[in-house]
Amino acid sequence: MNNPVNLYRRILRTHRMLPREIRFVGDQYVKSEFRSHRNITDKKYLIPFFTQWTEYLALLQQQTGDEGATHAGTSRIGKHMDPELIDRLDDDKAEQLLELHRASQNHDTQSNDGAAEQGAVPPKRK
Repeated sequence: MNNPVNLYRRILRTHRMLPREIRFVGDQYVKSEFRSHRNITDKKYLIPFFTQWTEYLALLQQQTGDEGATHAGTSRIGKHMDPELIDRLDDDKAEQLLELHRASQNHDTQSNDGAAEQGAVPPKRK
């Protein structure tokens, strides 16, 4: 957990490589999550929170790469979530995940080339 502000900025910078609709949803999610964890001091919550966001950033950077394939909408973004992790989500988190899924599916149906794109589902921990 080096510098939360640096991590936050790096995530938002990496989101610039995403298609516009996915970027908007991702940016709002990141901002909301970091804002909601601003005053938390218990390491029991902070360590997993920052670990998951750091892993998310690494995955997103790997998928966006230098060639800009995802920016052009020609590559999949994100990964499938472990069903056990989904089962452990509380109702609020499950609803937020469903909203992100719907937003990414909406983007899929509006894609110009018809290629299925999957929005990266950022982690949500508290």
